[in-house]
Amino acid sequence: MVNRYDPNIKPGILEVYCGPMKSGKTRELIHRLDGLHYIRGCSFVVLKPALDTRTVEVQSRFGQLRCDCKLVDEKDPRRILEAVNGATQVVAIDEAQFFSPGIEGVVEGLLRRDKNVIVAGLDLDFRGEPFGQMHYLLARADIVHKLTGICDYEECGALATRTQRLVNGKPASYNSPIILIGDAQEGYQCRCLKHHEVPDKPN
Repeated sequence: MVNRYDPNIKPGILEVYCGPMKSGKTRELIHRLDGLHYIRGCSFVVLKPALDTRTVEVQSRFGQLRCDCKLVDEKDPRRILEAVNGATQVVAIDEAQFFSPGIEGVVEGLLRRDKNVIVAGLDLDFRGEPFGQMHYLLARADIVHKLTGICDYEECGALATRTQRLVNGKPASYNSPIILIGDAQEGYQCRCLKHHEVPDKPN
């Protein structure tokens, strides 16, 4: 029987890993989960939105680290509850920014049931604005790991907190959809505030 006050699995704790693309959020999430394997009797489940159908694994950007997960319909966050049973102590959610409103209520419900929740996601979208419901999760979090990357802008290399969307090699307009799927001409960079560009953004 796991001690409910084990420092790694205190009951009802929300832990969030956030930052821009290429900041290592998924890598840190997997490292965190790897530590749970060594806690005798610890039961956990890993979830991610079904929007990302490339794999049924959570994996770091270059695939060195990975773990199995379950896909959940991001448009109906209540489906998360179907993957959690009474024995589950830790619920891990990757790419949490893609979940529709209601994810914050589902997470709070899990916390009230003494489940621990570990979330990873982009805190800001390509516009530099709060992404999805992440700002609500961050406001409710007991522990926040704010990660940064290295600015990809040529010869910069400063700490980066923004995600730069590029379409055909140029910064995407503010009026572009928040989520684009399957666009071969779309790319992303990690950038500092100085070099983060959003054409047509309202003042």
